[in-house]
Amino acid sequence: MIDRNSVIVAHNAQRTSIAAAANVLPRTGSLRRKIYEHILAQGLRGATDQEIESTLKIDGNTVRPTRISLLKDGYIIDTGTTRKNNNHNDCIVWRTVEEGMML
Repeated sequence: MIDRNSVIVAHNAQRTSIAAAANVLPRTGSLRRKIYEHILAQGLRGATDQEIESTLKIDGNTVRPTRISLLKDGYIIDTGTTRKNNNHNDCIVWRTVEEGMML
């Protein structure tokens, strides 16, 4: 779980980026934070989009763009592994980038 004193930034962030992230953290989107915290809680096991959807009860059309923004901002990565979804299709497993966090 992330508290108000925690700051999440990309691993190559400058000091000014870190300060800016700390400044906006309390105002960041609750859905984005909820999805990030769920993936973080899964540890090295990670989570697929469908697992995020079913656990958090959030529609996939909301999960995917939010997860994409976390990926683009460097908070999560593709683990290189997949798991089967309910339709037996392979799904990418996502996990947080620990070295991308300043706690």
